Amino acid sequence: MSCLGMAFAVVLFLTGLASYHGFNLDVEEPLVFQEDGASFGQSVVQFDRSRLVVGAPLEVVTVNKTGRLYDCTPATRGCQPISLNTTSEAVDMSLGLSLAASTHLSQLLACGPTVHKACGENMYIKGTCLLLDSHLQIIRTVPAALPECPSQEIDIAFLIDGSGSIDRADFKRMKDFVRAVMDLSKGTDTQFSLMQYSNLMKTHFTFSQFQTARNSRSLVDPIAQLNGLTFTATGIRKVVRELFHSRNGARVNARKIIIVITDGEKFKDPLQYSDVIPEAEKANIIRYAIGVGDAFQAHTARRELTTIGSMPSEDHVFMVGNFAALSSIQAQLQEKIFAVEGTQSRTSSSFQHEMSQEGFSSILTM
Repeated sequence: MSCLGMAFAVVLFLTGLASYHGFNLDVEEPLVFQEDGASFGQSVVQFDRSRLVVGAPLEVVTVNKTGRLYDCTPATRGCQPISLNTTSEAVDMSLGLSLAASTHLSQLLACGPTVHKACGENMYIKGTCLLLDSHLQIIRTVPAALPECPSQEIDIAFLIDGSGSIDRADFKRMKDFVRAVMDLSKGTDTQFSLMQYSNLMKTHFTFSQFQTARNSRSLVDPIAQLNGLTFTATGIRKVVRELFHSRNGARVNARKIIIVITDGEKFKDPLQYSDVIPEAEKANIIRYAIGVGDAFQAHTARRELTTIGSMPSEDHVFMVGNFAALSSIQAQLQEKIFAVEGTQSRTSSSFQHEMSQEGFSSILTM
């Protein structure tokens, strides 16, 4: 072999050796640290050469404070809980689900992915990390503060059935339901308008009038029933063309929603749904249809309701047996309309930790 070939072989050999690091594992007399904290040992890092930091992310420390870190010393074979004064925002963060130690500086990053933040009727799940110094005291929190609640604009127009087939008591129950839905929007950037229909159409309040109103009761309580026939398709067209217009306070970038409440099929309406639904879809208006009463046991009535609602029907069409049962769908409707990606309703468990990505893993490079 030539000298050049020998040199090349040696370089390759040394390169191969350099990629391996040796370590010893004591299997005869291992050190065992035990604590009663829930999930103690979920995460472990060696810190400052002489000790270990161990996470117990499910340990309940106090009310609204979940997760604890332990300082474990091999010399004493014992662990002590680390006292940390976290911010008031760090609610149930599951501190210690992930840990990372600096290889150069004596610093530790401890993270929790389940910080709860309420925004209106929704609960957001965020992640927070604590950067600790060599004395295991907080240097700073990452991020310094939780993000502000999102300000997604939502414009919701109610189209309520005021035809003669609805008795006075049920019409009042429908108004109570409308008011309850409006009250659920507190803490969100949502505005409302309302039109009542029979064979007559009446706008009771626009988005502009909602902006200046004292409360939902002052807008909804004065509404009197029109009576008459059931022109549902005509009502939808009128809402699309009139209420969702800038002159009535509709916002350009808002998510547009119409909620139609009816007790049966349209009757003697000069318009078909094929005349009006494409217009609503072109305007990007999401349609929720609520059918109330026995009429929707009939296949034709159910089919009409699914035509009114957006697709998929299971997310946009609701049926209840009577007007008293409207309250039973408030939470479902709230979740469909106001809940956003990464959130869960305070009263619902649709999302648990599926969206809590921040803090599940961590790395410290300084």
